Amino acid sequence: MKKGKYTEKQFIEYLDKLLAGEEISLGDDVSDEVRSALELAKKMLAYRDEPSPDFRASLRDRLLRKLAEEEAAATSPARGEERRDWTAKLFPQSLVWRAATSAALVVLLVVIGAVWYTGRYGQMSAPASAPPPPPASVSPPPLLEGDYPVSLPSNIVPEHMTFTAKTALSAKPGQAPVYEIQSAGVTTESVTALGRRLGFSGEARFIDGGAKIAMFDGEGEDMRELTVWTASGAIEYGFVEPDKLYPPYTPDLPSQEEAEHIAYDFLEQADLLPPGYEDFAKVEGETKAIAGGSYSVGEKYTEETAQQAPAYWLISFPYPVDDTWTTGPGSKIEVSIGDGGEVAGLLWAWRQMTPVYTESIISQKQAYQHLIQGEGSLDVPLDCEQVVVEDVQLKYWINPPSEKQDYAVPVYEFKGQCLDKSGRHLEDFTAWTEALSSTY
Repeated sequence: MKKGKYTEKQFIEYLDKLLAGEEISLGDDVSDEVRSALELAKKMLAYRDEPSPDFRASLRDRLLRKLAEEEAAATSPARGEERRDWTAKLFPQSLVWRAATSAALVVLLVVIGAVWYTGRYGQMSAPASAPPPPPASVSPPPLLEGDYPVSLPSNIVPEHMTFTAKTALSAKPGQAPVYEIQSAGVTTESVTALGRRLGFSGEARFIDGGAKIAMFDGEGEDMRELTVWTASGAIEYGFVEPDKLYPPYTPDLPSQEEAEHIAYDFLEQADLLPPGYEDFAKVEGETKAIAGGSYSVGEKYTEETAQQAPAYWLISFPYPVDDTWTTGPGSKIEVSIGDGGEVAGLLWAWRQMTPVYTESIISQKQAYQHLIQGEGSLDVPLDCEQVVVEDVQLKYWINPPSEKQDYAVPVYEFKGQCLDKSGRHLEDFTAWTEALSSTY
C-alpha cells in the first residue's frame, strides 16, 4: 500500500474511533501530521454535547455525502479521471485540513443536527427552513475509490487452460444498486436473549479474543453450542458431538417436506426469519434440500438412487437482495435436520442492508473477458484443461462471517464444468469477477 493511502486510512480509522467516543492510543507508526490532525479533532469534539448513538455513528458519512451532493449538483463532473479531480477539490488533501473540516462539521451539527437526524428517523418535525430532501430519482455520487472492497478468493488456474462459453453473453452494460450493510450490533445481552429462545440457560460470553460471543448448554452428547460472530452477526448453532450429524446407525429422518417445515419452524422460534419470510408458502418453492452425510442429491431425494441412507437433511433457504440473489461464503441460511427430526445445526448469515447508490456495471461479455485474463476468482484442479461456462448471473457478494462488511456490491457469478484433456468431466466450478465499471 502506498504511504499516502496508508496514512489516510490510518487517520480515518482513528477519527472514526473518536466519533464513536472511544479512547485512542497512537502507535509509533503514526506520523506527526496524523497526530496533529487527531489532536485538533479531539479539541473540537470536546466542545460538543453528546449526540445519540445512532446520530454519532452516521454523522461523518452523512455530512460528507451531503457536501458531495451539493457539489455534484453544481459541477456535474464526469466519471473516471474527472471524478477523481472533482473529489480531490471537494475534500482537502491535507490531513490536517480534513481533520479540521470533519471536526468542525461535528460541532456544527450539534446545532443543526436535530433537523437532519429527526428527519431521517422521524422523531420530530423539521422546521420550515429545513432544506427539502433530494428527489428520489437522483442518486448521490459514488464514494471515494476503494470504498467498495470485494474479498474474492484467489485466482488459481493451470497454465494453458482454455475457456469456452456455452451460454449467450450479453454485450450491454447496465446499472445496479450498491447496498449499505447495517452494523450487526452484537452484544452479550442480545446473544443471551437468542439463547433463551433456543432453550439455553446461563449467560453469553466472549470467546476467541472477542471475535465471537458464545453460550453452551447441556452435557455429554447433548451439549449444544451457540456462537455469534461480532463482526457480522452471523450465527452458528449445533451439538458439540459430531454423532448428531453422523450417527453410527441408520437415522430415522423425516421426509424432505417435513424437514423443510421443521427448519422453518426453528427459524421462526428463534426469531430469525428475514423480511419476506413471514409465510412459509412464499419461500417453499425456493428452498433446497441436500441429503448429507454420504452423498448429495438435487432437490428431491429418491431411495432408488441412494447407495446409502443419508445421515441428515440440509435445508438451504434463499438469500435474496431485493430481486437479486447473493453469493459468497457469507450468503447462507442453512438448517440441518437429523435423527427423529431434531435440529442438529444452523448457519445463519443474514445481513440487513439498504440501497444507497446506483452504479454502472460492465456487461457479461466484458466480465467473461476479465475472467479469461485472470482478473477474477477461479479455482480448478491442475488437470483441468478446459473450463466450460454454462451460466452467468449478476449477484451480490457477501463476505465470510468473520469479516465486517460495509457495502454489498454486485459481482458476476460464472458456473460450469472443468474438463480434462480427453474432454471428460472432472468437477463443476463457480467463479466470480467484479461487476462495477469503476473497478477497472
